[in-house]
Amino acid sequence: MKAEFFGDFKLNDIVLISSLPDMGRVGGLVTEHIAKKVSAKDAAKIILIDKPWVNQTDGLVEIPSDEYKILVDEKNSLVIFTGENQPQEPEIVSDLVNFVVDTVEKWGKIKTIISTGGYMPMQKSDGDAVYGVATSVDLLEMLKSHGIKQLSNDVKSITWFNGLVLGAAKSRNINGIGLFGEIYDAEFPQHNAAKNIINKIEKILDLQINTDELMQKIKPAESKKDSPGIG
Repeated sequence: MKAEFFGDFKLNDIVLISSLPDMGRVGGLVTEHIAKKVSAKDAAKIILIDKPWVNQTDGLVEIPSDEYKILVDEKNSLVIFTGENQPQEPEIVSDLVNFVVDTVEKWGKIKTIISTGGYMPMQKSDGDAVYGVATSVDLLEMLKSHGIKQLSNDVKSITWFNGLVLGAAKSRNINGIGLFGEIYDAEFPQHNAAKNIINKIEKILDLQINTDELMQKIKPAESKKDSPGIG
């Protein structure tokens, strides 16, 4: 892991929104879009070289890598972590989670960590539902007050970065919530789910985040699958 920093920050009651592409790429769509629409500036760049392969073009070998960013919106004490892909190896995921949280904690006390992703429920709703988990009963009740449904017990685990970052919140006594938008296809980008999650984040944080760009990319559901899944 290589990291490059672009400044130091002093923030209060930080909200860290941190998730990576998952089913329907929802977690990545959410953080990428929010980073574009708020007054966030690059704070750090992280490069991971963890692929169990190399690339070749015209006989020349290249080492593949993934880039991740931490961005800071000082006005709203908001930090966003986003990136291209999930890491390949479980221990690298854990290292990345801890590196991100450790870095942000150097800039101030983290009030809340928000993770996001896609969810394919067994029982479909209207397609606009957002499901949630939390690190405490009080936070779970807060989510319900915003019209967020409790995640079904059909889902036993939330994997990779988007799950482990909530585990980091729990272990460090930081408020943590996970928001998962309903999707119909795990393979193609689900912009509607990302838009629905961001609308909930707007209400929870009392922020304005324009989602017109996401709405323009929404396509009719290409398939409806019956197996539940998350992350």
